[in-house]
Amino acid sequence: MGTIRRFVRSRTGSAAAVVAMAATGLAMSAGTASAKSDVAVGVSSYSVPVGHTLQVSASGGSDVAGSLIQLCIDERIGKGGWHTIRCTPAESQRHESLRLILKASPRGELQFRARLVSILNAQHRVPDQTSATAVVWVR
Repeated sequence: MGTIRRFVRSRTGSAAAVVAMAATGLAMSAGTASAKSDVAVGVSSYSVPVGHTLQVSASGGSDVAGSLIQLCIDERIGKGGWHTIRCTPAESQRHESLRLILKASPRGELQFRARLVSILNAQHRVPDQTSATAVVWVR
């Protein structure tokens, strides 16, 4: 009876190891097959006096073949809506960067974000990814 138990335990352990290895292999191969994009925004200072300059930088890229990308920087004052400050020309297929120098005003909270947009044709733009928000306090 002890021999049968050892045999069953041995086979069960081997089967579990095979299933775990197969699942790991599937998970790794699924991750490498998907298209990747990244986008980030940064500011030169998180607190500035009114009227002083502030630098906002953004970078982003995508590995989707065949489509052009455009990188945009958006701004929000306080709790208002987002509006686009500037975008790069839609000429790149891989990676874009954008740097702006702005005058800090009005007092309060300024928020910045970067957006990556895929351009399929002249009339069709598809939002790809949006960065985290960078907050600047204007005092």
